[in-house]
Amino acid sequence: MVTAPCKTVFAGSNGRYYTNWQVRTRLRSGEWALCLRQRGPDRRLVETAEDALLLLRPVEPTALPAGLEVRVSGRRARVVDTRRPPGGRGVTERL
Repeated sequence: MVTAPCKTVFAGSNGRYYTNWQVRTRLRSGEWALCLRQRGPDRRLVETAEDALLLLRPVEPTALPAGLEVRVSGRRARVVDTRRPPGGRGVTERL
């Protein structure tokens, strides 16, 4: 289920997906550091807390793979993997 507050989802080079809220939160907290931003086409290269580089490119929320969905709670939107068993790590990215 995709709702209006989430217009952008990013596909990471690590195989995970992030909402714009998740990306902004990680950048503001210092967990990630923006290295480069390309505007046409829009792509971002960030450095993670583990000193790894992660390339993010926007995709339509409707283009998420089967079993992944965007869940919105207030102003927070996150990508959730619904294929994982209950009690497991059902959220592809925490925050």
